[in-house]
Amino acid sequence: MIKKHFVFSYTNLLIREIEKKKYFTFVRKIFNLFYKLFINFAKRKIGLIKNLDNKTNNQNSDLSLDKLFLIFNSDKGPSLKTYDNKEIKSHNYAIFYEKYFKVLRNKELRILEVGSHEGKALAAFYYFFQNAFLVGANINPFQMKFCSNRIEEIFIDVSSKKILENFSKYINKNFDIIIDDASHNLRDILITLPILFKKLNPGGYYVIEDVNQFEVFKNLNPTNEKLTPLKILKFMQDNKNFDSNFMTEEDTNYLKENISEYFFERGEMVVNDHNISDIVFLKKNG
Repeated sequence: MIKKHFVFSYTNLLIREIEKKKYFTFVRKIFNLFYKLFINFAKRKIGLIKNLDNKTNNQNSDLSLDKLFLIFNSDKGPSLKTYDNKEIKSHNYAIFYEKYFKVLRNKELRILEVGSHEGKALAAFYYFFQNAFLVGANINPFQMKFCSNRIEEIFIDVSSKKILENFSKYINKNFDIIIDDASHNLRDILITLPILFKKLNPGGYYVIEDVNQFEVFKNLNPTNEKLTPLKILKFMQDNKNFDSNFMTEEDTNYLKENISEYFFERGEMVVNDHNISDIVFLKKNG
């Protein structure tokens, strides 16, 4: 966690524990703070957190996203290696990111990835979008394995509307691309969308990865909600009214007025004979 966002991140991390009524965890995280900071500092010093600004890495700058995702072992690529070094098929979202964003490659952009985890995709984006500033938002702000003057890391918890709203108020600049690769929980996707879509610049893209995983992993839709993100988008496209348990009327009206078009794509990862690699690109009016 970098110094710039330390107070916000740690304050909201503790707020979330109080929201969940996990008071013991709240106290434990206060005492764990200095240990985490020391470990993070030590990792940077011994090179376990890789500085991407090192000029020896410039050979990556001309590579396709497909190859960059493979280099950094991101699940957005065509395959990835597991912890026991087995290669498995992955989502292969690279072809879609290049399809929509290749024309933006040399633009000065602000990109937010929600659910940045270890920062593998951000590292790939660092080389692909060479003039972009990148923000990785994650539930574990100490997880990032890469650093750069063009990358910031910050805490977020997409299961909390309060934390999302705090984040939205705290970030004073909007983004050109926002990627939701967080929990993939249906409820979380739907409460995150209207809040963060407002942080998107006109003409920008909001991407939801793995938008159908709750159909396979039932724990991602524990209340068995029928109104899915794709159904909502279809209702909006057809100018039909709908009621959502997770969106207010103000939210839905805002999205109707500001989503100009959307593009649905399907990747390649399959689990139990079900494809779990649906991805949707929402474009904002502009």
